[in-house]
Amino acid sequence: MEIGTTVRGQPRADHRSSIVEAGTAACRLYGPAKTNVADIARLLGKSPASVYKIFPSKAAILDAIAGNFFEADLRFTASACGELASVANRLKETALGQHRLMLRARHGDSQMFDLIVLAAAGSWPSFRDHLKRLQAYVGELVCTGIATGEFAPRNVATAAACFCASIISLWDPRIIGALPSSRCQLSAHELVSFAVAALRPSSPGEESMAAK
Repeated sequence: MEIGTTVRGQPRADHRSSIVEAGTAACRLYGPAKTNVADIARLLGKSPASVYKIFPSKAAILDAIAGNFFEADLRFTASACGELASVANRLKETALGQHRLMLRARHGDSQMFDLIVLAAAGSWPSFRDHLKRLQAYVGELVCTGIATGEFAPRNVATAAACFCASIISLWDPRIIGALPSSRCQLSAHELVSFAVAALRPSSPGEESMAAK
């Protein structure tokens, strides 16, 4: 890329970032349903027309806001000592840690949680990308587990997809938001443990039972 192209493109990138930041503030003030482009422009001190030069619609802005929230607030980071744990435990930590982030958003940042519910319900690109990132990381752990002998040899992409599908109730904001507060964490550990156990090699007794 030429230097001139980078210089010309930088203000646009900065403006986009500013719009997402102002849009996030507006969502927290008014809620995603009531936030409009005029609100965002007012927080920026600019005209709605200048916002539309960067984003074609309110829906595109909300999707960008949701994408930033998924990246910045809902990206689970394993503990520093995670590399020393078994792969199975790292997978459990990731699944449960991601669930805790969703619960924290539900209880501590309700307006933004409402936004990611909309993103999930509408299958927005931001939500699809979020799930793809999670599945890709699960795939890396499955691959490592197969290499170390903790998990049975199998197609990594299929195993990762099946694992994520089996615990999606812990990661999908629509399901989390619909549960009573007292039941959000019910059996989360048991569900994840069951999903991880399915990746382990079968014992000789299990193999003979499956053959019958």
